[in-house]
Amino acid sequence: MKSLKLIMLAALVLTLAGLGQATTIALVSDADAPDVNVGGIDDSYVSFLEGLGYTVDTTGMGGNFKEGATSPFAAGNEAKLAVLESADLVIISRKTNSGAYDNDRMGWNSLATPLLLNSGYLTRGESSSKRWGWTTGGSSDADKTATDLDIIGAHPFLPVPQIFDWSLASTAPEAPKGVYLPNSSGEVVGGEVIGEFEDDRPFLIDFAAGIDLDAGNGTTDKYGVLGARRAFLAHWGYDGEVAGETFRWDDFITDDYKDILAGTVAQMIPEPATMVLLGLGGLMLRRRR
Repeated sequence: MKSLKLIMLAALVLTLAGLGQATTIALVSDADAPDVNVGGIDDSYVSFLEGLGYTVDTTGMGGNFKEGATSPFAAGNEAKLAVLESADLVIISRKTNSGAYDNDRMGWNSLATPLLLNSGYLTRGESSSKRWGWTTGGSSDADKTATDLDIIGAHPFLPVPQIFDWSLASTAPEAPKGVYLPNSSGEVVGGEVIGEFEDDRPFLIDFAAGIDLDAGNGTTDKYGVLGARRAFLAHWGYDGEVAGETFRWDDFITDDYKDILAGTVAQMIPEPATMVLLGLGGLMLRRRR
C-alpha cells in the first residue's frame, strides 16, 4: 500500500511538472518562416498563436514539408516527422499548395497528432480533385459579399455576426477572392459540421480519430484512417498581391474569427489536467483489482 502511494505521488509530481511546459504547435506553411522573412505572410499567424501562450515550431514553414525529397514522410527525413509527432497540434496554413501535399495524404491523415486544416483545397475527395478525402466532393471560392457564419448543432461556440471584413479589400483581379470552402454537394466523411457559411457550405468541421476515409469515399488504401482528431476551419485566400502589398494571415479577419480559431485550437489540444486525472484513475483501478 505504501509503495502504491509513492508511485501515485511520483506520477502526480511528474505530470504536474509537465504542466509547466509550453504546448507546442507545429505550423506547416508555404510562407517563409519568421526568421527568414520578417513581416512575411504567415508571421502574424505565428504571433497570434504565441500570444495565446503556445510555442510555435516553424520547421514546416517555407514549404519545408512539401511532398518529394523534402517530405517528412520520406526516408531520411525522420527529424521532420519527429517535429509532427512530438507536437501537441499540427496546423496546416491556408498558404499551402494543395498539389504539393496530396501525395502524402496517407501520412497526414494517419498522423497520430491532432491536426487543424485551414485550406479548403485539401478537404477534397474522390468525386473531385482527390486531395485528403475529408469530404467526397470538391470546393470553390465564396463570394466576398458573404461574411457571416451560422453555428449549427450543440457545440461550445456561439453564433457570431461577422468573421470577415471585406470593407478594405481591393477589387483588383489579383486580389483574394474570398474563402475557399468544400461544396455543399459533397458529403463530409464521418465529421460533424459545426459551422456553415451563408451559402450552406461547411466552414468548421470536427472529425474524431478513427474515421475510415476510404469507407466514406468508396476507395481502398487511398486516404486511410484518421490517426487523431482533425478539424477544418476555413481561412480567407491571401495568395494575391495588390499594388505590391503581400496579403498576410490577419488581413480582413475579425475578432469573431480569432475567437473561433482560439477556441478550436484549445479544444484540439489534450488538456494536461485531464491527463493527470486519467493517470491517477488508472493507478487506482489497478489497486482495486
